[in-house]
Amino acid sequence: MMRVNNRRLDVRIREVALAICIIAGVPITVAAAGPASPHHGFLGGPWEVLAKLGHEGDALRLPLSIADENKEQEIDKHLPVRGTPIKVQLKRYVPDLKPEAVAVEDPNGGAVARLSLRGERLEQDLWLSAREVERQAIISHIGSVAIRELPGGDASAKVLKKLVDPDVVGTLRVWLSGSDTPLVFAVTPGKVTELPGSPWKLSVLRYVPHYSVDRETREVTNLSEQPTNPAIELRVEGDGKEFRQWVWSKFPSSPHKRLQLPVRVQFVDFHVSAEAGHYVLAVTPGLKPHLLSRKDGNKHLEPVEPGKRYPFKDERYSFAVEQVLFGATIETRWANNSEMLLHPAILATISEKGDASQEVALELNKPHHQKTRYGTLVWLYRRVPQK
Repeated sequence: MMRVNNRRLDVRIREVALAICIIAGVPITVAAAGPASPHHGFLGGPWEVLAKLGHEGDALRLPLSIADENKEQEIDKHLPVRGTPIKVQLKRYVPDLKPEAVAVEDPNGGAVARLSLRGERLEQDLWLSAREVERQAIISHIGSVAIRELPGGDASAKVLKKLVDPDVVGTLRVWLSGSDTPLVFAVTPGKVTELPGSPWKLSVLRYVPHYSVDRETREVTNLSEQPTNPAIELRVEGDGKEFRQWVWSKFPSSPHKRLQLPVRVQFVDFHVSAEAGHYVLAVTPGLKPHLLSRKDGNKHLEPVEPGKRYPFKDERYSFAVEQVLFGATIETRWANNSEMLLHPAILATISEKGDASQEVALELNKPHHQKTRYGTLVWLYRRVPQK
C-alpha cells in the first residue's frame, strides 16, 4: 500500500517528512517584504517554533520572522542542539512546499517503476516501488496499479506464465539451507510441491486475502476478498517431521525470518481484482515487464508496450509505464511550487556525530518526532498564539 498505499489518483502524493530538532533560541529574520497571499490570514506569521528533547522540561520557544512570506528565501543558519553533538542547518524557507519523488541507485534496493497518469484534470507522474510497502500500489475507486517483483532466471519466466491460472494467488520464494539463491514457485492452494535437493515437500493449505484473527476464538479468519493483508498457511513435511506457519505478503521483514519452518520463505501476492481497470505490474530482471489484469472475467497477462496507455475502470483516466529500474529506491526531494503562501515550510538538514546528514522538512502546524541517541526530538512550527 491491510490496504497499504491507499492514494487517490487525482491527489498529489503526500510525503511524510522527518522532524528537525532542538536548536538555540535565537530569532531568524530575512529582509524584503512582498504582498500577502489570499491565505495569509490563515497561514501567515508571526511564527514560532516549539522544540523539546524527551519528555522532561519545558519546550524551547523560537521566534521565526520571514519578512516576505510569499517568496522562497535562504536562511543558512548552523545551529547545534544544546548538550548533544546533534547539528542542524536551517537552509531554506519555502511558501509552497512540493515533495518530488526520484529514483536513486541502491545496491540493496529493488524494482521501481515510473507511471504517468492522465485524465480529466489529471496529469501526474509517480513512482511505485516493489520493496517499499507504502509505495507498492496506487488504489482508487476508478482503478489501481500494484508492482510485484520476481527474481531473475528461467524459473521466474515459467512462474510468470502461470499467473493467469485462476487458482494461482501469488509466488513463493524458498531458500534451502546453505543456499543464497531461492527456488521460485507459483502459489496454488492445495498443491504439494517437492523441494529439489532436500527431504522436504511443501503444501499451501490455505490462502486468505484479508488475514485477521478472531479476538474471541483466536482463529484465523478472512475479513474480505480485498488483498488488504494477504497470507498463506504453509505446511512443510519430511524426515518424519511436520511444520506449519502463516506467511504474509506485506509483513515488515522480507524475506520472512525463519520461525517454525525449516526453510526461509517469502510470499508475494498477485491478487488482481475481478473488476476492470485494476492491474498488477510484474517485473523481472532480464524480461520485459508484464501487466496482469482481467478481461471478460479471466486473468490476462500481456507484455508492457512503451508509451501505451492502459485504461482504468473509468476510461476517462489511464496510465502508462514510462520506466522500470532495478536496484533502486525512491527518495523524496523538497522544492518550492509557487510564490504564494499556500504550504509554508522550513527545509533543513540534521546530523548526529559520525552520521550522514539527513534532509528534513518542517511543515506549518505539523508536529514531528524523530528518535536520536539522546531521546526523541519533538518539533512544531506554528503561528504565534494571540494573547
